[in-house]
This record gives sequence, C-alpha cells and structure tokens, in this order.
Amino acid sequence: MNNFRKITFGLLMIAMAITGSAQNKTFEKIGELPEAQYAYISESMLSSMGSMVNQTQLMASAIDNLKSVEILTCEVADSFDRIRKMLEPCTTDLQLLSKLRDGGENIEIYGKRNGDKLSSLLLIKVKDTPEVLSAIFMTGDIDPDSLRSVSRTSN
Repeated sequence: MNNFRKITFGLLMIAMAITGSAQNKTFEKIGELPEAQYAYISESMLSSMGSMVNQTQLMASAIDNLKSVEILTCEVADSFDRIRKMLEPCTTDLQLLSKLRDGGENIEIYGKRNGDKLSSLLLIKVKDTPEVLSAIFMTGDIDPDSLRSVSRTSN
C-alpha cells in the first residue's frame, strides 16, 4: 500500500509539472492554420534571453520572471474573425483589463491577477493598415510596472 501511494504521488507530481509547463493548446491549434504564424518561447529560453538583453535592468527582470511567451500572427484579414472566435477560450479565465481603439488599431488586454501582479496576460491586437492580427500570451510572475517600462523602451 505504501508503494502505491508513492507511485500515485510521483505520477501526480509529474502530471502537475507537465500541466504547469504546457503550451496554450488554443494558440498551438491556431498556429497550425496555413495563414497563421506561431512561436512558443519556453522559460529556459526566456531566462537566457534576459541575460542577452541590451536594455534596462527593468526589461531584463521582466523577461526573467516569465514562464512562457506565445506569439501568434496572421496577415490574412478574411481569417481574423475565425481566429478571434478560436481565441475566446483563452479569455474565459482572464479578466478584461483594457480595451483600446486608436486610429486603425484595436487592442484588448486580458489578465489573471495574482496579488498585485499577474500570472497570465493576453494581448490581442488587430491593425487595419497593414492588416495584421497579433496575439501574445504570457505566463509567469508578471509585474505591470515592468511591462510598462518595456513598452516605453520598445516604442
């Protein structure tokens, strides 16, 4: 009986580790569409990128605290509505934090709060000219102030 508990506990720990580091299956599925481009960046790749960043310390610390980043883009306007519908499951556990419309750009930012930080962040941007849909999904220990500083340095 004791061995059974150890085996069960071990399997549970493995399952939790796999689940915790799994990619967003919705993003991965959308990335299989011929008109979409998809990239997944793991925590280990992000941590090595953090040391290569030639920017401010805040930017490097923002990268170091991420567990994963997934990026999805599409330049076929006829597919935007279908992809937006496919992205809906990603927003079910997230709260709409901001919705912006500026000229030809529509941006929606969703997040999952964890105290004063975020554990997940989803940014969906649709641009009219040139026609591009971009979605970025980040997980980790996300500090909103660090993200603001990153966006300021990248503008």
